[in-house]
Amino acid sequence: MYYVSRIAGVMALAALAAAGWFAVRLAQADALFRGQTPEAVARASDLMPWNTEYLSFRALQMEYSGEDSTALLERIAALNPLASAPRIRLGLAAEVRGDFSGAQTWLLAAARVDRQFEPRWTLANYYFRRADRGEFWKWMRLALEVSYGDRAPAFDLCWRTSDDPQEILASAIPDRHEVVAAYLSYLLVSRRLAAALPVSLRLAANHSDLSVLLAACEAFLDARDARSAAECWRAERESFGDIAGHGFDWRPAEVPGVSHIVLDGRRARRVVLNGRQPESTELLRKILNFRPGARCLLQWETRTQGLGADSGVEWSVSGQHTRLPSDENWRVGKLVFTARGELQDLVLSYRRPAGQPRAEGYVEIRDVSIGEVK
Repeated sequence: MYYVSRIAGVMALAALAAAGWFAVRLAQADALFRGQTPEAVARASDLMPWNTEYLSFRALQMEYSGEDSTALLERIAALNPLASAPRIRLGLAAEVRGDFSGAQTWLLAAARVDRQFEPRWTLANYYFRRADRGEFWKWMRLALEVSYGDRAPAFDLCWRTSDDPQEILASAIPDRHEVVAAYLSYLLVSRRLAAALPVSLRLAANHSDLSVLLAACEAFLDARDARSAAECWRAERESFGDIAGHGFDWRPAEVPGVSHIVLDGRRARRVVLNGRQPESTELLRKILNFRPGARCLLQWETRTQGLGADSGVEWSVSGQHTRLPSDENWRVGKLVFTARGELQDLVLSYRRPAGQPRAEGYVEIRDVSIGEVK
């Protein structure tokens, strides 16, 4: 037992000595590494040849000074079989040297060990530079499937590869609503409205991101693109139901002294004037979609409360105007007009009649209908 205890003691002392030696060596390496000079980092790497942080920084220093860091990066890759960063650096370095086979091998290896955005994005850029469209679309789509943050650089690269919106949408944009919404926003900001309708319809089918869809519909209307606006609006309503205040719905004017009340399940509307509204102001607007040159009929019922003999309230559309009567009983009104274009603005407005104070009361309208007539 005495000899066994003695051996155990010797082994414990040896372990303590080894631990102490390692701690000293680790402290020396750490102190050298914090010096950040190429010589100090190289010495730290020699003391701790398995420390990939030291090796990576040393490789970066070598690259900055024009030295070949390939061997060092290969050692890092061997020490970290699941790390994509050294493999990406090896691939890009091989590409710079003109070793395209080696570059592809390393970059594909990075994508195998790491299924996140960076390796896939790097491959998409590599195949873009190699003008390999098939592989570019494959890796761009895979990158966007796991993308996050600002995706505009990816969409820019797609449009640098092709100016065909259908090819980009089919080949690069995955059916992930965050990506589709980001792509639609990108198209709106970059004013590529001709490409935006199919993206809007795909997004609407996902029943998500209504705010982006509304922005798309407004952009189509601003561009006077009646067909795209109508299709986008229809898809939005199918997915989200009635959407008040946007697209082809009634648009109440936000004017001081004017308030709006929806009545009878949206069958009727009341516009209240408190006497402090501007002397001339828009009250309501609705965008209409008709065939240019079509003969159209606007019908409504209206009544007023507290307005003067001349209500000062009128409809206007396609250059036609008609005054609403001042009457506390419901009155039927009609206006025939010819559509001057596909999109026409129907406007309800107020103008203070000469010799009268500003109106203080309200006007109600209900059962408004607009259609073509023969």
